[in-house]
Amino acid sequence: MPEKDIGPGELHEATRGGEHIVIREALPEDKALYFEFLRDVSAEDLRLRFFARVGELSAAEGDKVSHLDYSHDMMFVALDESTGQMLGLVRLKDELDEQTAEFAILVRSRLKGHGLGWLLMQRVIDYAKEKGLRRVYGDVLAENANMLQMSAELGFHSEDIGSGIRRVVLDLHRIGKR
Repeated sequence: MPEKDIGPGELHEATRGGEHIVIREALPEDKALYFEFLRDVSAEDLRLRFFARVGELSAAEGDKVSHLDYSHDMMFVALDESTGQMLGLVRLKDELDEQTAEFAILVRSRLKGHGLGWLLMQRVIDYAKEKGLRRVYGDVLAENANMLQMSAELGFHSEDIGSGIRRVVLDLHRIGKR
């Protein structure tokens, strides 16, 4: 899947499923797209992402999209090129040590297996390297085999942290530029 750099932080891609997407930094106005996006994410996928049954996400969750502290947070969104519909997002939040950051990712349920999560993760890993971070990690439910497999393919190592949760960690200084 070749990528074209179209502007600062903006990439145009095609997924394995054939979707033509734009991956770019989240903008405050993306909050309007976020809740429509969540309506197309299954309850099970929300549980795998938030580690609990989620009835309706609070307005505070939506505010995370529009009120990022860019010195410590970054969010990339994947949008359908033709409709502008949000298809997925990945967030990166720096830890206090400013060398480690936690990621969280979510894609529309109907697009699982299309390579969208892979593209978003590659973008956030590249961003973390550009920022000079040493480590990126995420907590994943042990039953989330797809996420654990993708993480392993991207070079993350996995450790059991208890309560049915695996922590996937990527040491950025050990990998080269993609």
